[in-house]
Amino acid sequence: MGSQMMSGDIKQKKWIGFKDRNIHHLPFPYKSRLKKISSENFLLNSLKKLEKKINLKKDVCGVMIETFQGWGAVYYPKKYMKLLSKICKKNNILVAFDEMQSGFARTGHAFGYEHYEIKPDLLCCGKGMGGGVALSGVIGKKNIMDLPDVGNMSSTNSANPIVCSAGLAVIEEIKKKKLVKASKEKGKILFKELNNIKNLFPNNISEVNGKGLIAAIIFYKNKNIGSTLKKIVEKCLEDGLLVVYTGRESIKIGPPLTISSSALREGLQILKENIYKVFESKNGKN
Repeated sequence: MGSQMMSGDIKQKKWIGFKDRNIHHLPFPYKSRLKKISSENFLLNSLKKLEKKINLKKDVCGVMIETFQGWGAVYYPKKYMKLLSKICKKNNILVAFDEMQSGFARTGHAFGYEHYEIKPDLLCCGKGMGGGVALSGVIGKKNIMDLPDVGNMSSTNSANPIVCSAGLAVIEEIKKKKLVKASKEKGKILFKELNNIKNLFPNNISEVNGKGLIAAIIFYKNKNIGSTLKKIVEKCLEDGLLVVYTGRESIKIGPPLTISSSALREGLQILKENIYKVFESKNGKN
């Protein structure tokens, strides 16, 4: 419930029936919101509005950031993030990154925050951390992690020896197979091909986002976009390819870090063919 309340999606957390007045949200600097304003000024304007309700220095203990918007692999502008980090340090506010999707070599870096050239105080990790085994963790600076008394940061499943062993194996595989570098290099293939697909469907695809081996194809919104994208995903599944319909106007792609270049191209070919089939079918009906 606590993590759900951190979400900026009002409908998603409506079931809780309670709003924590100590949790505040800043609007994400989407391109459509920036328009003629810089990302730095967008941040400063957002903070000015927030400071009408609270005192930034006295009332904010930490800022939690998802490395990118999960639904569309949309990253923050680097200048926005560097300014936010600077403001937090000035006001003694901790910076924590949600690296559930972006951690452990997924984005062409060991962790996604590295794209912003800043240093957070805490990292929340999971998913790829366990290589398929249910494992999550918090990584942080010693002076922060050692604040709680002994026993205050433990739980029933803390330090589960089986999943911790899996986590250690993941780290060894990442180092042994140089998967950070592999993610970056294969990402070049992924985005080259995805942008080729985008160029083939200029009336249907608005943009391609992401870094390394995580990507999202953003489609133009219309009343039928949900059912259309579901058809594409289902047809890909029938052809042996797993991609994700996000519930919005996007399809997410996250190949295994160990995928071969030939398998990556094969998967992208399947995706391209099925996008073509679905949209051509719709155009034919129209």
